[in-house]
Parts: sequence; C-alpha cells; structure tokens
Amino acid sequence: MANPISMSSVPIKRGELDTVTRTAPEKSIILPLTPPASSERRPSGFDLGAVVKTFDDYRTGRNQQCAFIKLRPQDYYQLTEVLEHHPVLGPYTQDKLRFDYDPKPGLLYIRMTTPIHDFFATSIANDIHGRLQALGKSPDETGQFANRIRSGGSSRLFLREDEVEVEPVPSSTTVPSSITLKRGPDAQFQHQEAVYPGVVLEVSYSQDGKNLKKLARDYIQYSNGDIKVVIGIDINYGSISSTVSIWRPKFVREEGEELDILDVEQEVISEPFRSPTGEPLNETQSIRLTLSDFATDKLCTGLNSRAVNIPYRRLAELLGEAENMQKKREHGPGEGIKSDRKTKRRRIPSSSPESLRSEDENQFCLEESG
Repeated sequence: MANPISMSSVPIKRGELDTVTRTAPEKSIILPLTPPASSERRPSGFDLGAVVKTFDDYRTGRNQQCAFIKLRPQDYYQLTEVLEHHPVLGPYTQDKLRFDYDPKPGLLYIRMTTPIHDFFATSIANDIHGRLQALGKSPDETGQFANRIRSGGSSRLFLREDEVEVEPVPSSTTVPSSITLKRGPDAQFQHQEAVYPGVVLEVSYSQDGKNLKKLARDYIQYSNGDIKVVIGIDINYGSISSTVSIWRPKFVREEGEELDILDVEQEVISEPFRSPTGEPLNETQSIRLTLSDFATDKLCTGLNSRAVNIPYRRLAELLGEAENMQKKREHGPGEGIKSDRKTKRRRIPSSSPESLRSEDENQFCLEESG
C-alpha cells in the first residue's frame, strides 16, 4: 500500500480561488486536501466567471483535484443562481459534483472522491439498510418504524437551525438576507416524517480536508440535536490504523437556565478497526446504534428500541473489498475480469441528439461578471 501523498498549495491567479492539489504516484491512494490557513480565508474580491470556469473544469475533467474556494455568502448565492439556471452546469452540479458550503468562514469545498471512498461508504450504508430491513419484518410498531427509514445517500442537507446574515449587495433585490449551512454527507438515514436524518456517516482520510469533529458538531448543533448520531470513519495508510469515532448530542440543564444547553459528546474516540497492514482490530467491538437513533424524539415515543450494530470486523471487510474494487478498476490489464469480445463501434450520425448536445457544450462560453 502506498504511503500518504504529500500536498502543496497552488494558488490560481484569476479571482480569489485557493485550491490545494497533490501529485499522485502511479499506485497511490488518491487523498483529498488540507484547507487553507485561517489567515488566508477572507476574499478581497469576487470573480464569478473564474469560479464558474472552475466548475466547468470539473465537468470536462480538466480538474480532478479537491478544492477550497473562498466565497462570501452573497457571492455564493450569485454562484448558485448561475449554476442552477445553466443548461449544462446545472444538471452536473446537482447530480454529479459534490460540494459543501460553510457561510461563517466563507468556504466552498469541492470534493472529488475515490472509488475506495464511495464503495466503502455505500457498502456501510447498504449494511445498515439491510439490518433495518430485517427489523422491518417484525409485525409490531418496531417493524413499522424501521420500514419508514430511508437511506439518503450523499444528497444535499441544509442545516437550517443556523443561518448567516448576508451583507446587502448594491443594486440587487434578489440576494436573500441569510444563507444556510449546506452539507453532503457520505451516507444518511432519515425517517419519512422527519426534517433531518437521524444518523449521518462521514468517511475521511488522515490527510483529508474533512474535520470530522467539526462536521459532527455542525450536524448535531445546527439540526438542534435531531441528528442523533454522526459516525466518522478515518481511513489511514502507512503506519496508522484506520479508526471509527461516534458523536451524539448531549443536553445539559445548567443552574439558573430555563432551557437545555445543547452540546456534542464524542462517545467513541478514534477506535482502531483495521491495522496499517490490513488486519481487523477490536473484532468484538461494534458501532452501536438503536432504532430510536434514526429519528427525532417526537417520532420515537413509545418505541421499543432495538439494536442496530455494525461489527468492526465488518468495517475492515468492507474496506478491503472497496480497495480491491479500486485496484481492479484502475490498475490496468490483469487485475480484473472484462469482456474479450471483438467489436467495432458504430459512428454517431452528425445529426443525432448526442452529437448536437456535444456541439452545444463545445460552444459553452463563460461570461465574466461585470
């Protein structure tokens, strides 16, 4: 297994874009980035065309690196308006590209995940879903409750219990007065009647830009505690074990206070589940969830909560499978099985819808903001 990849900050001259990129050896695990220093995070100007071009570079494959972009909330709103109404970038940014926005520091994080990351996160979500389906066979309220939990994948999540006020933009009547924190977790589980998912999963690397502790705090505090469990898994290579952490809300009533104080408690702190050489660790341990973790308390009244546990040895197994699938996909002939069928591709007629769409995209022009 390759050692973690070194990273360097590469500034983009146009606008106020700060990206972090890295050079990947031939047989390396592709790792995301580290965010820019806090002293570098305030923008002095805004070049909408340059930011839109960055998104188009991801669409065309010219850029395959993760990036942090400094954007004030009002600039982020203008960007989303352009992307939403663009015939090419609109569908791409809604369905393909993953990005989060944190309005307080003014950071847009564009994520480019690896097959290991996606196969692993999806496999964990499928495992949890399978355990919920097993509980759903129960004829009582437990089964009815379990059958109403849905896996939400990495779909966008707005944490509306905290909003950042937006400075007025001259000559603009469309910019809203506040911007909401946006996240795209790696997996999530939500009751059909709930506003927020009850359980969220984030998968990270030791050198990832993701700060799992901060993400967990944001999810829990800015959902007012309705997100009850954040599972954070840190994939490590080299000499460090891969670990799992779990955060939950903690409600404290302090003396003299009429309202509970919502805090975040780390229930599991970086427990190893796989060694640097791939062996399972702490095989008798599990991620311990209950059925009531999957929805807000108002939906769990009277629920006979049942255990939904994922053994650490299962995590190690799923991670190994994800690594094997990336190896077969990306390391060339001889690694996996593919068809040896001999074929000749049919040319696409120049008048076909596919050809016309390609020509339209080739004529795509980015207009600079005035």
